[in-house]
Parts: sequence; C-alpha cells; structure tokens
Amino acid sequence: MSPLDSATAVSTTGEPLSVRERVYRYLRQQITTGEYAGGIRLTEEEIADDLGVSRTPIREALQRLTSEGLVERVRRGQLVVVEVDAAARAELHELRVAFDQVAAKLITAKCSEVDWDSLYAGLDPLAAALHEYGVVSPQYAMAHLEFHMAINRAAFCPVTSSFLERQAFLYPTDDYVQQSGHEPISQHRTLLDDLASGDLDRAATAMRVHALRGHGNTTLS
Repeated sequence: MSPLDSATAVSTTGEPLSVRERVYRYLRQQITTGEYAGGIRLTEEEIADDLGVSRTPIREALQRLTSEGLVERVRRGQLVVVEVDAAARAELHELRVAFDQVAAKLITAKCSEVDWDSLYAGLDPLAAALHEYGVVSPQYAMAHLEFHMAINRAAFCPVTSSFLERQAFLYPTDDYVQQSGHEPISQHRTLLDDLASGDLDRAATAMRVHALRGHGNTTLS
C-alpha cells in the first residue's frame, strides 16, 4: 500500500486532495518530522517508486519544497534535505507559540462567524490516521497539519493563512507527547472547545498549552 493511501486523501472541508498536493504534503511531513534526515539525497525515481506515482508530481513537489527552503540543490544538481538543528527547531517553536496567540485572538473576535462544524469534522481524519497508523506516522502527521491549517484558515485572512500553509515545520508531530489524561484526539477536541468558547483568555491559554505539549514541553506554566 502506498503511504498516500490514508484517511488524509481529503481536506477538512471534504474536498479530495489532488495527487500533486498529497505528494507535496507527504514529502513535506517526511522532512519536517525527521523521517527524511537533513543531508539525505532526494531523487524523483526513488520517491516515485516508493509512492507508486509518476515523476511529475514528485518533481513539482520538490520544486515547491526547494522554494520553501526545506530542500536545497547542491553539486551537479542533486537535491538534499536542508539541515534543521536543535537551535533552529527551538526558534521555530517560539514562532509557533506566537502565531497561535494571534490566531486565538482573531478567532475569538469572530467566534460567531466561524464554521465550527467543519473544524470539528477535522477530528475524524485525525482519529482515523491515529487508529490505523499511529501518532508517529506520516499519515497522522498529514492529518494533524491539515487540522491546524483549518484553524489558521478560520482565524487569519487568506494571505496570512496561505503563508502559514508553507510553514509546516511549525507543526511537528515527531516529538508529540501523549500525556496521561491527554490522548491526541481529546487534546485536539478540547482545543476546539476552548477556541469556540469565545473567551480570549481561555482560547489563548489553550493554544499555548497545546503547542507546548505538542513539542514535548511538560512545563506548562
């Protein structure tokens, strides 16, 4: 079975994702979760064989990833994954927390206008991927990213949400902490409950705690 054959073949809006988009999201998550380590060489032929698709969507995905700085072209035109060290990941985490605070503020301000049913529906592919593949799988990572991108689309204007769509490395799952009493799906459902409350302090705190827990930080002060 191809890694692309997962519950994340559709977006949270119910629209099917194209093969091109699924390949791109899969490769992006392989990089941001560390499955494709920094410095590893990427070839269209090998990836196409692994995913069972033609080289065209692979080529397009690699071009997008290169433009986003996750892949770089080195000697003789070879493509390799860019190294992201611990210091860089720490900085990215700080950015994630900051963006989430702004998202909480904006989504609270227009709480009555948000399609909460659609956001809650995003829990279904998340749960399906978790049940079938596990929390450290690329399939779960893809569903997890789409869940958070849906929140961003509800909170931000199209320009900002489009920018965040290209920052997948802000939403990793490789160091996800499943703490006692906080399994992944209930964590994300509780996050939506807090955002939908219309209470800014509650929403902002929930986003911060969720980001810290998701990055393996158990100090939630």
